[in-house]
Amino acid sequence: MAELNLKKYKELNIYYYEKEFLDLALKVIDGNYSTCQILKDTKRNYVSVIEIDGKKYVYKEPRNEFRIPQRQLTTFLKKGEALTTLVNINKLINMGFKEFVKPLVAVNKRHYGFIVSSFFIMEYAKGEDNRKNLDMIVEKMKEIHKLGYYHGDFNPGNFLVENEQIHILDTQGKKMFFGNYRAHYDMITMKYDSYDEMIYPYKKNLFYYLAYSMKKFKRLPLIEKIKYFKKKLRDKGWKI
Repeated sequence: MAELNLKKYKELNIYYYEKEFLDLALKVIDGNYSTCQILKDTKRNYVSVIEIDGKKYVYKEPRNEFRIPQRQLTTFLKKGEALTTLVNINKLINMGFKEFVKPLVAVNKRHYGFIVSSFFIMEYAKGEDNRKNLDMIVEKMKEIHKLGYYHGDFNPGNFLVENEQIHILDTQGKKMFFGNYRAHYDMITMKYDSYDEMIYPYKKNLFYYLAYSMKKFKRLPLIEKIKYFKKKLRDKGWKI
């Protein structure tokens, strides 16, 4: 795997593996790009399709890590979502998982060591999130779990399929540390949120029941109300 490089520019930290992607970041920072489509614009995330020199890319700002104080505090010791995604997904691609949409460059700004803004740029991928592809997607996720990594938001919308080729989106590609808890949580999310008829692929061990209990806990009406209330306050500018 190529060496990760860092360049400082306009108080920003630019992380990249290949020189051409440094140039890509510089053009975005200097405003030399056009926005083709805004895919998401919320307090949590901003995602758009951009065009540079006639080629399309996906641009993403993960806003929660500097909008929520407790999340921002963790960035003093952590890489942050943009850089973590760049490093982890490129590692998985080099391990042979070409299905992951490749992150090209990550940029962040730190103030007293804490991330105050960040973005990353990915390849642009096309395809459809079609229910007929769910079994193929589950099998691919099993391969990823087998090597000790998980998705974190395992739902059909984060997997595009074009000509039998899967494109995996919206994951930091993190490694599992607590048994196979995260593998179970991925599969429980897919089965109970999107694919009810899915044949559950793993043995239901202690980690399954922990993951299932956590999923059910998060869906309790009281917890849902608390989450909704906190989201509304954050959207109004409250730092909670």
